[in-house]
Amino acid sequence: MSLRPRLELKQTQRLSMTPQLRQAIQLLQMTNTELAALLEAEAEKNPLLEVIPPAPARQPPTHTPAHGAGGDFDPAQNIAAKPGLREELTAQIRQSERDPARIALACHLIDELDENGFLGQSVSAIAARLGQPPTAVSDALTLLQSCEPTGIGARDLQECLRLQLVENGQDSPELLALVGHLDLLASGDFAKLSKILGISAEALDQAVSTIQRLNPRPASGYDHNMAQTAVPDIFVTRSQDDTWRVELNTNALPKVLVNESYTAEVSAGKTREYLAECQANARFLVRAMDQRAKTMLRVATAVVTHQSRFFDSGLSRLRPLTLAEIATTLDLHEATVSRVTRGKFLECPRGNFPMRFFFAGSVASADGTAPVATPVVQDRIRALVAQETAENVLSDLEIVKTLQAEGIHIARRTVAKYRNSMGIASSSRRRRKLL
Repeated sequence: MSLRPRLELKQTQRLSMTPQLRQAIQLLQMTNTELAALLEAEAEKNPLLEVIPPAPARQPPTHTPAHGAGGDFDPAQNIAAKPGLREELTAQIRQSERDPARIALACHLIDELDENGFLGQSVSAIAARLGQPPTAVSDALTLLQSCEPTGIGARDLQECLRLQLVENGQDSPELLALVGHLDLLASGDFAKLSKILGISAEALDQAVSTIQRLNPRPASGYDHNMAQTAVPDIFVTRSQDDTWRVELNTNALPKVLVNESYTAEVSAGKTREYLAECQANARFLVRAMDQRAKTMLRVATAVVTHQSRFFDSGLSRLRPLTLAEIATTLDLHEATVSRVTRGKFLECPRGNFPMRFFFAGSVASADGTAPVATPVVQDRIRALVAQETAENVLSDLEIVKTLQAEGIHIARRTVAKYRNSMGIASSSRRRRKLL
């Protein structure tokens, strides 16, 4: 067998991620605030790039106040995302990791966190949506969970508390076992807990005190005393022919122009080469901004078309929707739809909503026909709890039976999950509060 060196020609195809392509992708997922900061920074570096400040904010459409199952969420649910947490987590991730792929995945998981700092979807679901191996997403989640505040990125309350116990060096078998029986702790069944854990009542009291000092909502420290309403990226208004009109909020961002006057005055030399490069970069940025606006408008129009019943009748008519459905409709990549909708807000007569609000999961209907959107089910649970009296407090099983009678097929553990995500206490705690 010959081991002599030889030359071979091989032709292959691969995607080259140029700096300009990377910037165009970055522009898609930026919020208005992030994009305005980027444009200011680019204008400082590029003498041919002219940034015109935005005009005074346009008056939003008049809201239709609505309450109950037939209306919309409480306005407090349509508040802008709390600034600071994402930037802080991103900085920690970049400081502790050097692998670009792992950094990108971990930063994406930040956008999947709910208001408590929990990861709302399973690793397998996120991996399938992103086209990534579950092991890579799980590895990125480990990186995110290593950040402060401890407990961030947990998939449920139990994991959140376990992460904090491990970080504090309090991960004794008794405490870890106690975290696994939070239902008994919530119901106050200390005799059964003491028997299961095999510890005395005094030791159980100390363990409970330790658990109570932990933070069940890692992201809560980033709340603000004064709520800030998000600046909408999209306006949806009813037109004269009774259809829904979708338009961009052109006053949310500064306008970008290319100033060609300097280029015409310079004829040769290194200055000419420098200005030519600045001109190319400025023109590309203007085109990228235009493409971003067109893509946002296409996605928003498709969302409004799919969810037209919500805009007509309210929350009870919200339909299940996935990123993949919109991507297929518009012949876009699912990742593009994900980037376009991240951190963007839509203003309509019913309120100011995050774009991701309209991408709702689903619960099967009892007759196997059209599924019911998750926010609709959550709103119904909230309404049932609001109607309770001290003599009639519904358990999770009773809520399940009520929903099934209304044609919603749902498991008891799903009701408990939704109830916890909405901050609704267990039936025993609600009963004590009403007494």
